[in-house]
Amino acid sequence: MSLLSRASDTFYAFRFLRLLTTPWEETGAFKAGILDKDGKVINKPQTSEEKAVYNLFHRLVFNVKRLLNKVPFGKTTIASYITALFLIKEETGMSDEVISEILKEAFDVDIDSIVVEDTNDILAEGAYNLKHDIASPKTGEVIARRGTTVIAESNSGPIGHIFGYPQYEVLHMPTNKFIKVNIKDLES
Repeated sequence: MSLLSRASDTFYAFRFLRLLTTPWEETGAFKAGILDKDGKVINKPQTSEEKAVYNLFHRLVFNVKRLLNKVPFGKTTIASYITALFLIKEETGMSDEVISEILKEAFDVDIDSIVVEDTNDILAEGAYNLKHDIASPKTGEVIARRGTTVIAESNSGPIGHIFGYPQYEVLHMPTNKFIKVNIKDLES
């Protein structure tokens, strides 16, 4: 990969993360009257100035931002970055080390000092209730409601990790679909 390509990738990654953690009221789309204080679209952009502050890139970031606002602690800046980086990791295969370096460079955050590795990677077989609503990583819509039942099948191992926290796939009983959860999303 060329230096120019890596530089542009880094630029867009940081632009994405910066916009992701900007409060709704400070975005150009809010100031132009396109979004409300919760990030919902209230007007379609008409002028070139409005289209400059709400284009395809902005829509992508704002959809992820709305998704993150549904995640517990998702409204905090560091949680927004960590969750966004997990979504990026899932799509790009980026390692925890690279994600950690990005956080260190951009915000002087040492992820090792705030995240403790979970030593038990097995999710015991059984029924659990969701402690939080679970949103789709693609659309941001709630796909599983708090209090509904999920089933972990046969002492499930993780499908992936982010900073040592295992992620699991469980069967959501009301929809009969598999969803991804963290151990902190579940209660017995």
